[in-house]
Amino acid sequence: MNKALTSLNTFFLILLFLSLIFSMFSVPNLNIDEAQSIKINFYELIQQDEKLFDSSAPNTSVEKETKKTSAINKKTNTDETSIISKFKINKLGIKNEITKIKLSKEREDILRVSAIIQERISSIWIKPNSLSESLIAKVLINLAPSGEILNFSLIEPSSNTSFNESILTAMNKMTFFEEVLSLERKLFEQNFRNFNLVFKSSGEIQ
Repeated sequence: MNKALTSLNTFFLILLFLSLIFSMFSVPNLNIDEAQSIKINFYELIQQDEKLFDSSAPNTSVEKETKKTSAINKKTNTDETSIISKFKINKLGIKNEITKIKLSKEREDILRVSAIIQERISSIWIKPNSLSESLIAKVLINLAPSGEILNFSLIEPSSNTSFNESILTAMNKMTFFEEVLSLERKLFEQNFRNFNLVFKSSGEIQ
């Protein structure tokens, strides 16, 4: 009897063992190829990268940063252009102001020297008395850079001989106009190398 029980127990143990073995082999085996797995992951990475840099993909961080950087660069370029433009305008304005100041200074020097010359000649010019008509005569004067009077001539005499002679007499007493020495050579050549003086019977010299 004991022998039969032992055999029965042994039989059940064998069945249990076989059942365990069968259950282990009955689990489905997932055969995943390593190359296939890498390929899929790589594709997913590519898709993610394309999505990040795709200009048509809305509301991405990369797109926002790119737009922000572009806007900053555009604003910087605009500001630099504006600064350069303003600088050019300011530079031109300064140049114009300097030119105006220079021209004003030159004009002032010309008028000053002219007034001195006219005053000096007027101080020694003795007009004839009892001139009944308004007379005008023009004299051309040629000066050296030193101020020396090289030559003068009555290029437009008046109709009154006494009036004309009084002018020539006054001019013969003048030898130098040293006032021109204070002028730049360019101004002298343009305005006093050869210049005209107009004598009027009223006593004015222009």
